[in-house]
Parts: sequence; structure tokens; C-alpha cells
Amino acid sequence: MPLKRTIQALLVTIATVPVWFLPLGPATASEPEVSVLPAWLNNVTVDFPDAVEFNLLFGRHLDPQSIDLELIIEPEYSCVGETVQTVRLPANATTLWRWELDLDEPFPPGYLVRWRLDLDGNAPIPPGETVQWRWKVTGADGAVYESRQRAFTWADDRFDWRTYTKDGLVVHWHGQYPEFGEHLVGYLEPQLERIEALGTLPSPVNVFMYENAEDAGPGVLLKRDSANPYREFNSVVSVTPEDIEGDELVALIHELAHFVVQDKAFNCFGGLPYWLEEGLAMLAEGGLTDDLRRAFAEARLIEQFVPLRSFDVRLTTDEREASIRLAQSYDLVEFLTSEFGWESITRLLELFKYGIRVDDALKVVFGTDIEEMELLWRESRGLPDLAPSRLVRHHQTVAASKALAPFRSLPEQQPLVATRVEVTRFAVQTPSRIPSCQAAYWRLG
Repeated sequence: MPLKRTIQALLVTIATVPVWFLPLGPATASEPEVSVLPAWLNNVTVDFPDAVEFNLLFGRHLDPQSIDLELIIEPEYSCVGETVQTVRLPANATTLWRWELDLDEPFPPGYLVRWRLDLDGNAPIPPGETVQWRWKVTGADGAVYESRQRAFTWADDRFDWRTYTKDGLVVHWHGQYPEFGEHLVGYLEPQLERIEALGTLPSPVNVFMYENAEDAGPGVLLKRDSANPYREFNSVVSVTPEDIEGDELVALIHELAHFVVQDKAFNCFGGLPYWLEEGLAMLAEGGLTDDLRRAFAEARLIEQFVPLRSFDVRLTTDEREASIRLAQSYDLVEFLTSEFGWESITRLLELFKYGIRVDDALKVVFGTDIEEMELLWRESRGLPDLAPSRLVRHHQTVAASKALAPFRSLPEQQPLVATRVEVTRFAVQTPSRIPSCQAAYWRLG
């Protein structure tokens, strides 16, 4: 009897459970099954450095509602792994190309899709990089078809390239004498020894040396006062200097130092302090240029140094302030290396690699937070303490910045816009009329 009552009580308890606790069905609809797209032609035409054209030719008894092209790029350093760009054709459309079937045609219709991306010499990837792509076609019935993933190399075949490799540094050049690459590496190596305590270059680092800026492209060429667009790929595009030991190579040495630091301390939490990253790169250059020395002297005279707490808050576009920041960064890092040694700098970078905050990392390595470290630097240089008004103003700027962006933002994916899209509908009349897929393609083109 007690057992029977217990069972009855359990049944009553289950029956009175609120309805919203009971499962009402699957939470989400199941994903449609993906089938292989039977493509007759799936290729790419590379027109370096101006454009890439993708071509898809497929025959299927379906009514395409959307056609997507996915481009897959894998940088060496990325917070999101591989980068996938999806292009819906035509751009920003949701329902695509409804075709009515013609019952008089003896065979189902087929479709030819061309998508051309005009780059105008501003490619988002460096020469030699591999790009993978695949097509996705969704039918009116919801069926999804995907082409097999393929790949192409964004190669500059306009020139006869030579290559020289040593210790992970790969130099590509054209138009110069056969030993140019070996001589260039022989000049760069001693410059990087200034920061060799941090480590060596990651392998591989690709350096593409063009004869002139026009051949390299307007938006990809490494410049002294701007960031390298290909840093995350461990690649750099530069111009052959007139003198192998001239000032033209300063920007290249600076960038190679960034590769060493990036390999040592890259993280997706907060990045490196600007003054540390740029200061180390300036050390690799061998010191300040005459212009930067003047900027440092003027900032010292009229007290225009930037408080370290707000160094990364708002990077300026003003040339004079940018020069002051660079000179101040160099002097700060020189102070730290001379006062605490290179082992401390290496340990600091290792902490940043694991996302440790600036203040916490500085306290672990140097026993100070950023304000206390700035006071030590100012004292060593005979500079007065920051005026209270400047401290308050910069602290307010920092607080506002942290509220808006507490972490490093992930790379923003800019939508790729189809600059020319062509879709052709055709009918296969007799197999003998079309001996091959390639013939069908050229006939339609």
C-alpha cells in the first residue's frame, strides 16, 4: 500500500508540472541537407593586380532562389581563424533570378554565373596568398547545393621573379641582378640583431620587392608613416631601393621588427600598447631620425608629451603629434631596456600574449603601474610631473574609450560588392552540339 500511494503521488506531481516545463517540439528547425552541386565549369581568372573573375556553369532542374560565393582566406594572425567572405549575387539581394521553365525545351535549363571583383591595385591579400572558394545554390524548394571547395593563388605573373631564402626570410624580386636577394638579406640581418633578444623572425616572412611603386600598386606599398596592410599574413610589399644601404630600407627594417614582436605577443584581448610596439620597431631602425629628434626636443621644451595612459585612446592624424608619439615611444623603450634589461621586455611581451592587462603586466615585471612607470621615465629624463589639468582631461578620455571598446574589436568584414555580375540561362539542345563543357562555356561567353 505505501508503494502504491508513492506511485500515485509521483503521477500527480508529474501531471501538475507547468506546461512551459514540458518539451513542445524541437527548438530549431533542422538544417537542410547539403548536396554536391553538379558544376560543369567552376574556375577563376586572375588579372593581377586589377581583378578576379569567378565562373560557374551548372545544369540542374531547379529554380535558384539565391546563389552565394564564399571566399576563404587564412591569415597567419587572426582573431577569428579563417576569414570567410560571402557574396550574394547580385549584391544585397535576397531573392534571385526566378526563371520560368520552358516546356518546349527537351532538356532542363542550365545557368552560367560570372562574378568579377575589381580591385584596382588594392588587393586585401598579398601576392602569393592562397584563396579558397565555393559556390552555394539554394533552390525554390529549400534544397541546398554546394560546389566542391577549390583554391587559387593570387600570383603576380607579370614579372619573372627570383627568390632567396635564409632563416625564414624569403625575398622575392625582379629586374635586379641575381645576387640582389642575398645582398638585401645580408644588410637586413645586422639591423634586426638590435632586437634579437626578443626572438627571431617567424617563418616564413615574405618580402616582395618591386621595381617601382606603380608596379606594386597604390594601396599595398609599405610606407614609413602608415601600417603594413599585410602584417597579419607575415608579408610586406616594398620597392627596390636605389642604394642597398640607403634610407629607403628604413620602413622595411621597421616592419620586420613588427613581425618579430607580433610573433612574440599577438593576442585578441587588448593588443599591445602602442608605445611598446612602436618603440621596439624604432629600436630596430637604430635610433631616431633628425626629424624625430627635433620633434622630441620641441615636445620636451613646451611639454607636449602624451600621457601613457591615453597613448592608445586616439591615434592622431596630425603629422607633428604622430612624430612626437614615435619619438616618445622610442625613448620609453630605450629607458626600459637600459634600466631593466631585455629579459624584462621579453617577459612583458609573453604576459601580453596571454591577454594580461597593461597595468597588471607592468606590476608583475617592473613592480609599477603605468602612471608610476611614467613618473620613473620623466624623472630619468629630467621632466616635470604632468600637470593635474592634463591628467584629469586624459583620464576622462580613457574612461570614455573603455566604456565604448573594452576589448580589441574583431576585424570588421567589409562586404565585397560585385562590380559586374552576369547570369545566362541556356538550354542544351543535343549532346552532339556541345562536345565539352568548355565548348559550352565559350559558346555562351
